Amino acid sequence: MLVEQLRWSIGLDGPLDFLVLGDGAFRRSASVRPHGCTQDLPSGSLIPIACHASDAELLVCSPELAFLQICQIVDTTEAIYFGMCACSDFRFDPFAQGGVVYRAEGSHSIASLRSMEAFLDSAKGIRGVKRARSALVHVCEHARSPKECALGMLFCLPSRLGGFDLGQLSFNEGVRVFDGRDRWGRSKCITRYPDIVIRSKTCKGERRMVFVDYDPVSTHAGDEKALLDSRRRNDIATIRDASHFSITSDDAGSFDYLEMFADRIRRMLGRRARPLLRGSKDSASNREVLRSAREQRHLLWSQFVVKSFDLVIYDMR
Repeated sequence: MLVEQLRWSIGLDGPLDFLVLGDGAFRRSASVRPHGCTQDLPSGSLIPIACHASDAELLVCSPELAFLQICQIVDTTEAIYFGMCACSDFRFDPFAQGGVVYRAEGSHSIASLRSMEAFLDSAKGIRGVKRARSALVHVCEHARSPKECALGMLFCLPSRLGGFDLGQLSFNEGVRVFDGRDRWGRSKCITRYPDIVIRSKTCKGERRMVFVDYDPVSTHAGDEKALLDSRRRNDIATIRDASHFSITSDDAGSFDYLEMFADRIRRMLGRRARPLLRGSKDSASNREVLRSAREQRHLLWSQFVVKSFDLVIYDMR
């Protein structure tokens, strides 16, 4: 009965996951999934929330503790993906087009790199800390959809983790673009936010930058929205010394196309192809290195880019 009250209290369908502190036997059932914890938790690990059951105190895991728990059961690439989602600027909304919405201006993501790092500093000795730290090195904040997280990973993670290693990644970084002149002839500017920004240096040390926008059919349907998207792309295209690319959901569904797309970005950035090879790339050892890197990239693409967030979670069960 208490489980049903708690489920109703927080509006959750399906089984409830409980964190059980201390030793002791506990049973699983269709409605309850207990998780044992025998170590002392850092301050701020549990957050009290309102509960309609008068005789129960309800606390939920903080995003930082949840991330640490996730890192106990997933590999590094999966940890990076969930870390980016936790530090993102979107929230899930089943009634919205595409299933996600941008958090209102002035609101905060549920976690940040700073809060994650501070929590890990106080969680020494707890299982998962090592993997969490290695994942946070590659986590980038402010993505506005799970697909942005996945594409950012594919383009910018190092080859050993399944990425094309194109350069430094950032999401939705504000850039000012020319917007005509006012009545007195003075220049006006507006701020645009490309989904993905990739920075790198050429072999000669020249800094270059590329903008990538993801335009899914599900969230950009309708003539008015298509017009606004087109104008936004044209605005960004006027920025000097920066190339602008756009990806559709159909593009993201083709690994061969994304592979060619990533190579175009690499050439625009003046960056050497990764992984770096010694000697002829036609040698047996280098062919094996390239084959392995392509397999890793295809695995990352198939695991995150072509799947919805819900399907990523489902396939991990």
